[in-house]
Amino acid sequence: MKTYWRRRRNRLLRRRVHPVGAVLDVGSGWRVFSPQAIRLDINPANKPDVVADIQQPTSFPAGHFDTVLMFDVLEHIENPHRALDEVKRLLKPGGVLYMTIPFCYPRHGVEYYRFSDLALRKMLAEFETEIVPVIKSKFWNFVWNYSRQDPLVEGYFVRAKKR
Repeated sequence: MKTYWRRRRNRLLRRRVHPVGAVLDVGSGWRVFSPQAIRLDINPANKPDVVADIQQPTSFPAGHFDTVLMFDVLEHIENPHRALDEVKRLLKPGGVLYMTIPFCYPRHGVEYYRFSDLALRKMLAEFETEIVPVIKSKFWNFVWNYSRQDPLVEGYFVRAKKR
């Protein structure tokens, strides 16, 4: 079933994600987003190129990747700061991290955290970061805003360039 979040997220990915050079797709699951990407996943049943936990040091050398993809992964990781530290290590200076993170979205699978745009900016302070909120539909924002000011954010698209 395609939810509003997934449809909107997928449109953003098609328009805004431009993997170049050496690409790592973290938590790829069964998905192949970029044919040139090395798919890394913790679950061998997904048949990734590399079975590994991004929360632990990987066998890749520092500065190996130009692009890292992490779509709907961060909320499933017990130690997201450790995972992002490994991603930072793996990215070349000037490399780009693309992420999506659900926010006001039903729990799916094993999830540990929800991240606001403020938390994401702090976690990615060493990057030049662009965060795009994915706003819920007009109907839900009309209902929500009957008594509140801020729109409901279903999730975030993040483009972070390593300095």
